[in-house]
Amino acid sequence: MQFKVTEAAFEGFRLVRREPRTIAIWAVFSLVASVALVAAMIASGFGRFMGGAAKGATMTPEALTGFLVGELIAIGGAILIASIMGAAVYRAILRPAESPLTRLRLGGDELRLVLLSVIMGVVFTVLTVALMIPVGLLGVAIGVGANLGQAGAEPNAGAMAGIVLVVLLGYLLVIAGLVFFAVRLSLAGVMTFAERRLRVFESWRLTKGRFWRLLGCYGLTVVLMLPIYMVMMTLYFAITFAFSGGDVGRAMSEIAQPEMTSLAAYLSPARIVYLVLAGAMGGVLNAVMYAPAAAVYRQIVDTRPENQAEVFS
Repeated sequence: MQFKVTEAAFEGFRLVRREPRTIAIWAVFSLVASVALVAAMIASGFGRFMGGAAKGATMTPEALTGFLVGELIAIGGAILIASIMGAAVYRAILRPAESPLTRLRLGGDELRLVLLSVIMGVVFTVLTVALMIPVGLLGVAIGVGANLGQAGAEPNAGAMAGIVLVVLLGYLLVIAGLVFFAVRLSLAGVMTFAERRLRVFESWRLTKGRFWRLLGCYGLTVVLMLPIYMVMMTLYFAITFAFSGGDVGRAMSEIAQPEMTSLAAYLSPARIVYLVLAGAMGGVLNAVMYAPAAAVYRQIVDTRPENQAEVFS
């Protein structure tokens, strides 16, 4: 069966209205998890590398190692936090009888989502490279052709504009291709959670004939999330600007590259306010972001075990 686009897109907001205590729990988790992740990155030496790079200092092997370890911690921690939050939202939508206090946990569901995220990262890296190769070859071929057409002279402005236009069109096609694959595989997470086994490409079959409706649903979700994110970032800039004494340059520097040489240095007054604000908004944003896929899955497939056997047999 088909699903209602607007109903799925607004599922996260209905969850926020229906379970404010759950959202508050998720907000606290987002705050604690963010601080813990930053603390782990700082302990790895990540901040020393970034500080040295900003000052143009010579990088030592120890600093470079700290940077690489910090990057791994950041990526791994982000995947783990996203998997825990995603599973919690899926539980709220697909298993509403479970207590809000037990929805945030680390178990088999979360570990399967972590594994799925790693696999999807590899899949989309390969896809990006595969789609970029023809674009790169086309750009080289057009450049060589234009050069030969000018008998070795510098290509004129019209030829250069044509090359740029064709390459730009190629990159837009690459983005369109990645969006297509992302939408077709977008139910892999909720399927993996609901069926309690890794489902990587099975989403392709479930999303067949539903691409445009799914794209509309996710597009509407992004539109709904943008005002929340913009309000959060506007408040963050205003707070940082106030704590910087009205110095725009200093405020922008604090936002773009915060001090990470130590946790005490990182937790400036403006940053503390931002983290609290981001945690509060994070509970809402996670609900709005993960709920649509769960709502789509729930509408397409009756989640009772006996009916799942019929659909996926």
